[in-house]
Amino acid sequence: MRGPTLSAELARSGVFQSFQDLIRDTLNLDPLMLINFGFVLIAIVTSLRSTWNTLYSYAEKTCLATVHVKGEDVLYDDIIRWMTDHAFRHRNFLSAMAQTTNESDNKSSKSKTPANSRPTRSELDTPVSYKESDDSSAIELKPFHGSRLFRFKGRWIYFSHTSNNPENTARGPQIEGKPQLTLQCLSLSLSPLKVFLDEARAYSRKVSISTVKIYRTKLGARDVLRWSAVASRPSRDIATVILDQEKKQTLLRDVNEYLHPHTRQWYANHGIPYRRGYLFSGPPGTGKTSLASAIAGVFGLDIYVLSLQDPTMTESNFNRLFAEVPTRCVVLLEDVDAAGLNRGDLVPNKDQTQTMQPSAVNASTISLSALLNAIDGVSSQEGRILIMTTNMPQELDRALIRPGRVDLHIRFQLPSPAELRELFLSLYSDAPYKGLHDASQEKKEMIQKERLDGLADTFSKSLPENRFSVAEVQGFLLRYKQHPEEACENIGNWIKEMYLEN
Repeated sequence: MRGPTLSAELARSGVFQSFQDLIRDTLNLDPLMLINFGFVLIAIVTSLRSTWNTLYSYAEKTCLATVHVKGEDVLYDDIIRWMTDHAFRHRNFLSAMAQTTNESDNKSSKSKTPANSRPTRSELDTPVSYKESDDSSAIELKPFHGSRLFRFKGRWIYFSHTSNNPENTARGPQIEGKPQLTLQCLSLSLSPLKVFLDEARAYSRKVSISTVKIYRTKLGARDVLRWSAVASRPSRDIATVILDQEKKQTLLRDVNEYLHPHTRQWYANHGIPYRRGYLFSGPPGTGKTSLASAIAGVFGLDIYVLSLQDPTMTESNFNRLFAEVPTRCVVLLEDVDAAGLNRGDLVPNKDQTQTMQPSAVNASTISLSALLNAIDGVSSQEGRILIMTTNMPQELDRALIRPGRVDLHIRFQLPSPAELRELFLSLYSDAPYKGLHDASQEKKEMIQKERLDGLADTFSKSLPENRFSVAEVQGFLLRYKQHPEEACENIGNWIKEMYLEN
């Protein structure tokens, strides 16, 4: 074994000598000097880095104001939006997150097609290939991790956006799910950063004033349920919700009074928790969820949707998520009757004692006591609006719908002829004019109104009263989006089809 080992060492020595000769001949320098210079350079860099870390740690304790923002906080998205539109706009990043956005779909100003144009019958008969047509979505590149020094109101602020990987060595608390966000500036107080946070939040509200953001629960890192924004939709006009006008106005006045700036102080003066709860009940497809969405749009609120039947939802998660919703938002609790929360679902056990066992039918992972505690318990958030929807209000436990938890009950019914007429006029309000090319605009509007009024009367009288839901009738009308006359002509056949199906 000694012979081969010695040969290998001699061979390596020869290669190293050849390498030294090559460097000496090429650069006219002693290779050992380069190696020594490299060691010195590494030592200097290490020393500078250690010195910087020491100075940085000292500055953090004395004169460097620092703010950390959790990834699941709504403020996180507000800051990213402000930074994207202001600080990042004119800078190139080598590391970015690609995100597809469909916001251009809602901006008619970007569309090449006039908003009031209508496809012809021949155009509707020709299939559209979206692989060949222009894609209305856009690809937006956002910084994924990195840093940025920017100036805000005369102060330099250091923005740090680091990915939350196990090997991440960034300072500050580690945040599950999204990357963490850190803001720093030279200051003896947090006031400059507070001003910036207020500006970012105000800017986000300004650009999203006509949209409603919808949040749902989503499993994050380590299977922890977190709130996650799943959609941002244009605010729905309350006029498009088909409901008795008196009920609609009663609800709007009640919500408006509750959200008035002076109301919160009144609640505090009288020792009443500042919460408001509503119950929307009625058959499926009558517009309960649509009304909740419209309410959020009218008052500029976001919607947080909770499902009692989510198999991943535990009582501890449910209480925590309920407590994490921000003030001034809509919490939508859909189909509470389907969650098995009523005491009617309780059956005696085998001992026939007073102890009761929950029925397996419509069982929920959330107990009634947990739900009641989340709604108005000690940790329940104030300032929010709770809307519960149900198809069968008679199945709910009275403890759930008592005054204080449900302050106003809005009962939805199958639409009356008047409401069907309103639905017809709402869908065809922008129907194209026919045979009025030479008439003035005023005359066109007058003739169009008379025409639609007549068609709406015919349509509403053709439908049996209290038989079909708004969703069912609307589904039929959507077959004839631009042709109200054809909708009236075919309503009879549709009614027969519906009777045969049922």
